Amino acid sequence: MNTVSCLRTLRVCSLTVTISSLVLLAAGLVMLVLGGFEVRQVYDNIAELEELNRPTTVYGYESRYRETQSEYERSSVALIERAYVSGGPEAPGWDSPVAISAIVMGVSSLAFIIAMLVWVWRAHSNLQAAGIRQKYTPGKALAAYLIPLANLIMPFEAMRELHNRSHGEPEDFAHSTVEDVTAWWTALAVGLVIFSMMVLKFALDLSSNLVIMTPLWMEYAITCFAVVLLLGSAFLFSNLARKITAAQAEYLPTIDPEDFAREEIARPSVRIVGG
Repeated sequence: MNTVSCLRTLRVCSLTVTISSLVLLAAGLVMLVLGGFEVRQVYDNIAELEELNRPTTVYGYESRYRETQSEYERSSVALIERAYVSGGPEAPGWDSPVAISAIVMGVSSLAFIIAMLVWVWRAHSNLQAAGIRQKYTPGKALAAYLIPLANLIMPFEAMRELHNRSHGEPEDFAHSTVEDVTAWWTALAVGLVIFSMMVLKFALDLSSNLVIMTPLWMEYAITCFAVVLLLGSAFLFSNLARKITAAQAEYLPTIDPEDFAREEIARPSVRIVGG
């Protein structure tokens, strides 16, 4: 595949990444807004039931019990039990706006991840075809996103190298700081950490006797913050993809692979001779 075909394929991949990220962003924001209305409705329903069942007089232990019960009713554990375990009225149907937006978000997330991985492989392949030396080859860069633990740092390094080399930076500056890459990785890493902690919290609540009773609105706010960071990281990645694609389209046609071969031969070396 020649340079023109490689760059054309990269532009198609970049466009796919951009479109899927925009759909993901729109679906995610709609789901968060609709989820906020659902949380408000749950609180209103609980308040109405408590008002109907409120006794005229309560004493000592009964008062404390009712306060604890009221706190529990406003937790996510009670909501999940009423909605999905007991089949209560809070359970949203598959035709509800929240469920539809969640499905669209899931599908667009899968499309974005696939488009992202294809773009990463194509972008690194273009540099390799041009004769540019890389620490992260196309296969290694792709594996960086898929191997557990390694994907905590390697994708950040690979993207930084890809950005710098695509903009014509020499090998010695391939891992220089790039603000756009740092912003993308920070949003992604922080969002994943917070979201993982919330998932762990829900798993402990539902699978053990340990129940961390935090208000539903607080859990929703924390989850929203994590989701917004993840949506933002997808948008930042699409911006990176567009910039790197444009840089390769401008830089790669101007270079000769033989230049890099001669540069490697001329690279100074030090020979240590033992006495």
